[in-house]
Amino acid sequence: MSTGSKFEAQRTVVSQLWANNIQKPAEIIRLTGFPKSTVYDLVNRLKERSSVTPLPIPGRPPILTVKQRRHLGQIVQNNNAATAAGMTERLKQKDPILKVSVRTVQRTLKKTLKFEVCRPLRVPLLQPYHIAARLEWAQKHIRDNWSNTIFSDETTFQMFRNTQLVRYHRGESRPHRSMVKHPYKVHAWGAFTAQGPIALVLFTENFNAKRYQQILETHLFPYISRANRQFCFQQDNSPIHKARAITDLFERHNIHILDWPAYSPDINPIENLWAILKGKVEKLSTIDFQTIIRQEWEGLDDNLFLRLANSMKNRVSEVIEREGKKTDY
Repeated sequence: MSTGSKFEAQRTVVSQLWANNIQKPAEIIRLTGFPKSTVYDLVNRLKERSSVTPLPIPGRPPILTVKQRRHLGQIVQNNNAATAAGMTERLKQKDPILKVSVRTVQRTLKKTLKFEVCRPLRVPLLQPYHIAARLEWAQKHIRDNWSNTIFSDETTFQMFRNTQLVRYHRGESRPHRSMVKHPYKVHAWGAFTAQGPIALVLFTENFNAKRYQQILETHLFPYISRANRQFCFQQDNSPIHKARAITDLFERHNIHILDWPAYSPDINPIENLWAILKGKVEKLSTIDFQTIIRQEWEGLDDNLFLRLANSMKNRVSEVIEREGKKTDY
């Protein structure tokens, strides 16, 4: 029996039972063995309009058949970088009499098949030994209390970054944004705990072990001394962080350094903090760039730092669930 004939038979049986005053879905399911969802759908139709006949679908029928839409989805699954024009040609090659435009294919991909377009995220290339090390690290730290961990990192802010999305009416000229050939850049070191921010240090010179030592002595160590509590300090595996002078410095101040797996920015919550801060700063790029960065840093909600620190438990768990592979953070 075809699918259409099967549904027609189910509609007929349910209508007859309804006419004979058997109208409870549970009883109809018991008598017929029909799927629960089918019975409830038909009963609702009978309650609302006393008929099980499907309502006509408004609008013109879709240009692509169910089979063609399925084939389109398979093309994307096999090559998610395929262009709409290329996919249109492949559909026409499979069915030479098909008349379909690139625009129709784009609309089908978005509205019917629910595919979105984006730039792929840039993530570190994890080798098998990186994956194994990440998994081992996560298993070791799955029960850690992250409320006493200081998260730190360096990043670079750049004026006139052209990553904002804007809207404009079709038919109008495309919006433009003035750009300089060599945009102004500001380097930053930042650190925070679950209790809130520690410091944001901005500089335009190169980052080296000497500058890092100055930052630690001026901002990190005084904070730890004032807090009068034991912290675990997190930093990545940059050669500057591993310099002998820096290692000796932490030892003299009796500060424990958290071991950290290589190529793991997805585990470090400060990466999310940088993304939030850059999103705010990009919209306000002005000549007084450093002031804007500081103001946005100072305006961050303390609850944000708490949420980021608390996310570590889930990050570590996800590393284990994915057996050391990249997480969604």
